[in-house]
Amino acid sequence: MLLKQWKSLEINHKSPNEIRNVKKINFENFLNKINSKKESIKIINNLYQGDVYLIRNTISKKFILDLKKYLIDKAKIDPSSFYKIKEGCPNFNRIIKKKHKKYSVSSFRHAFYFFRWNKEKIKIFKNFDKIWDKIKYLNGYKFNSFKKNTPRDGLIDRIQVHRYPNNSGEIEPHQHNPKNIRVILNVYLSKKGKDFNQGGIFFKKKNKKFEIEKNFNVNIGDSLIFYSTLIHSVEKVKIDRKLLKNTNENYSGRWWAGLYTPESDHIKNRVTSNRVNF
Repeated sequence: MLLKQWKSLEINHKSPNEIRNVKKINFENFLNKINSKKESIKIINNLYQGDVYLIRNTISKKFILDLKKYLIDKAKIDPSSFYKIKEGCPNFNRIIKKKHKKYSVSSFRHAFYFFRWNKEKIKIFKNFDKIWDKIKYLNGYKFNSFKKNTPRDGLIDRIQVHRYPNNSGEIEPHQHNPKNIRVILNVYLSKKGKDFNQGGIFFKKKNKKFEIEKNFNVNIGDSLIFYSTLIHSVEKVKIDRKLLKNTNENYSGRWWAGLYTPESDHIKNRVTSNRVNF
């Protein structure tokens, strides 16, 4: 039913590229709305008109702090590497620098990639599935879709955690392809004003940059959902001297998690994000 609603909107209306409104909602209320088909369709209609939903307290702060420590320790042992999404692909981390030929969008970030078929000591999928299952449903799929998939199946689940470091972390303006996933899900793992001062995510609104993290007091554990074609970027992250003195350098910068279901490299001409001028 929800997939039919998406297809009707996409056939009859142009997809949005600018943000319209930010709708704030706590996680419990969001779950109640998802349990109603009528309310779910309202959310879909709003998303397709450019609204984004800021969902409060979706992931526990304790888990996020544990996850960041786990990743920092992991990076000390595992060197930066790269693997295509093919059968047997391991979890890996990679330091990505601008205009890297293996990525469609230019960025500077330290990225950690996790796939369901690999085991990790930390229960990363179990914790993020609390919100991810519901967003899969909004996308028109079943709650447990893709969980048993491997690269040969075409679509797979991947969690990517990014750390945007001081004075360099950023990603250029881009859009996601709505072919398979229409609702993009981001989880915030840091807080502007505490972990970094400048930069962060911006959307396009009336041909100007529109900031989310500062204007709406985004906290660690909050999630943001939006339609895939909305133009957005991460402006260069900066931390002033005063904040640096009160911050553990290992944890500083902007941290963020993206919960995606991309096409694997077994798909010829697989769809990816695309850069845009803004």
